[in-house]
Amino acid sequence: MTSVHRNVGGASVPRPSAPHSANLRIHRRTEAGFAYFVTKCIRPPKPVLGVEERAVVVSALRHAVGSQRIILAAFVVMPDYWHALIGLLEGWTLPRLMHSVMSFVGAKTRAAFVAHGCEWQDGYYETWIRSGKQFDYVAHYIAGNPVRKQLVERPELWDATSLHTPDLVTEPWPCEFERGLIQ
Repeated sequence: MTSVHRNVGGASVPRPSAPHSANLRIHRRTEAGFAYFVTKCIRPPKPVLGVEERAVVVSALRHAVGSQRIILAAFVVMPDYWHALIGLLEGWTLPRLMHSVMSFVGAKTRAAFVAHGCEWQDGYYETWIRSGKQFDYVAHYIAGNPVRKQLVERPELWDATSLHTPDLVTEPWPCEFERGLIQ
């Protein structure tokens, strides 16, 4: 299977479809009314996100919550990626939200990335949350990241996590997983 053609030495050559191409998003839910586990990574993986850069990502999530784009269940910003467990609100799709968030984050973190010779990955990873059990697992997984990576002894000690900034978290979570509706 081939996709877009690339120009090699003046000749147009078919390029094989990349396993992480946009085609993977076909038939995936990306609209409001559903919960998602989202991950955005740095390429190549390097610990570029220091305290200031992590604060930029938290600020972008704070803006998304405050401007009623998302509801937020959990997040963590690590030195080389970030995770969030979100629900999209009416009028927002996941691609539109990620473009909005990453336009701000990319502009504010550009200098650090240039200095380290890296960049944000082109896309992002997302998983549609389908059950309460999956939701709980993902929330626990996100919270435990700084401990698993041996950055802190307790998750709430990490500066860029929903456990450290509980004012961003929507409680109780207003999602009915069986029907996929955010009320």
